[in-house]
Amino acid sequence: MEPQQYYVIGSGPSGIAAASSLLSSGRNVTLLDAGLKLEPEREAMGLRMAAADPQEWSHEDVSASRAALDGRGEIAKKLHLGSDYLYRALPESTPMDYGNLEVRSSYAMGGLSNVWGAALLPYLQKDVEDWPITVSDLEQAHAAVLSMLPVAGRRDDIVQLFPLQVKNLDDPGQGSQIRRLLSDLERSRNQLAQNGLTFGTARLAVQFSGESELASCNYCGHCLHGCPRDLIYSTRHSLEQLVAGGKLTYIRDTVVSRIVESSRGVEIQVSGPRGLRRFNGARVFLGAGVFNSTALLLRSLDWYDRSVDVADSQYYLFPLLQMLASPDVSHERMHTLAQLFLEITRESISPYLVHLQVYGYNDILNDVLGRKFGRLWKYLPRNTLLGRLLIVQGYLHSEHSGRIKATLRTRGENGTLELEGILNPDTVNRVLRVIRYMRGISRELRAIPLGSLLKIMQPGRGYHSGGSFPMAKNPREGQTDVLGRPAGWSRTHVVDATVFPSIPATTITQTIMANAYRIAQQATQLDLKEG
Repeated sequence: MEPQQYYVIGSGPSGIAAASSLLSSGRNVTLLDAGLKLEPEREAMGLRMAAADPQEWSHEDVSASRAALDGRGEIAKKLHLGSDYLYRALPESTPMDYGNLEVRSSYAMGGLSNVWGAALLPYLQKDVEDWPITVSDLEQAHAAVLSMLPVAGRRDDIVQLFPLQVKNLDDPGQGSQIRRLLSDLERSRNQLAQNGLTFGTARLAVQFSGESELASCNYCGHCLHGCPRDLIYSTRHSLEQLVAGGKLTYIRDTVVSRIVESSRGVEIQVSGPRGLRRFNGARVFLGAGVFNSTALLLRSLDWYDRSVDVADSQYYLFPLLQMLASPDVSHERMHTLAQLFLEITRESISPYLVHLQVYGYNDILNDVLGRKFGRLWKYLPRNTLLGRLLIVQGYLHSEHSGRIKATLRTRGENGTLELEGILNPDTVNRVLRVIRYMRGISRELRAIPLGSLLKIMQPGRGYHSGGSFPMAKNPREGQTDVLGRPAGWSRTHVVDATVFPSIPATTITQTIMANAYRIAQQATQLDLKEG
């Protein structure tokens, strides 16, 4: 009797977590993936930059590897060393009509983990009371997932809210602006705690200290454009390790168009350069990202012209102006990912936790201000301003956020997924409460929020979205069970954020991976019982 074959769709965070879980249980796993990769010339450019001191980088390489501002003076989407390969559609892929939304799906090897912010936090139980599982149900999976990637941070006050399940913890280092802010926060720790604020060093999936110089961070400040040394974790890293170790069968250039279940297993219909193909297996684990997974489910169910709602943790930005300037920050060697987390638990703002990430100086901020002030910028006391200016990126629970309506239309051979942003009138009110709260503790922060420069992004812009087929204890049509199986199905498991009943404000990727790991692990236990 041939061993049962398990299929995973997608090489992003959920797909890799599910594949790792299945492999740890001794299963035969094949991963199907479009697998677009960074262009060879840009990869070579990254290697040149990785081997040289940042002061020796050529002007051509720096320009080619940086994200550029659009006509509004903003970055519409993050690039990887100047490339947009992550967002390119394939001829076989489902066309996406994004409307005026700035969210995008990905067909890249590693998906959007190639450009994520690397921030790591789980969820609080009070923020997932509408889920059919608890935070404790994910505890073992969180530990397994964190063992797969590098973790940097400190065992500080945030541990009180979010225990840290790692043995080896790298120190990420902080810029002078953040060190000053952290010092000010620590002086008022007790008073701030009474006001519902918990703070601490950002937890990041970054390898700051490696076994060699090239495997360690040189604090070049290029993080937001793509790390030349490739030290920011991408699930592409885990994929390459699994394939190199002979544990995983990996098939690139495949786009799944439909899943068909039978009493004996699943049939996966794929298209690609080699034409139409079919794969048959015992189970399939769908982790293609919320929009690709939603489109595939809608097509497999023949739900054309029927809308589903995608929940979102909407995000917003505002500057925080410190009382004192840190000297010469534009020449300071530092990483430019989030450096500090602020967690607000205050009922007057929200019954759910509000998550804030604080960023110090980065060259994109310099570009934005340069665009804003025009010719005057070179005459202004830049360091006085840049040395005081921090950027705060905040997130709200999906209950207070807008949503995205997704509809598979019959346009085109495989249909077109049409997306429409639906605003929530409560969003602005909740964000303004955050601004007033931050203003109220400005003496302790020794910094004041610039509410006049607040920018609330559209739903989906922060890529913290999901829930089009939410988990439920007793799933109805349009829902999934606790193992991610759509109602009426038994061998198809959706393992990405498509199954999240709501989206809390804290970072999403760690919980995506943990839930995918849990689903795959429990699915193999089902087979053991059936066998």
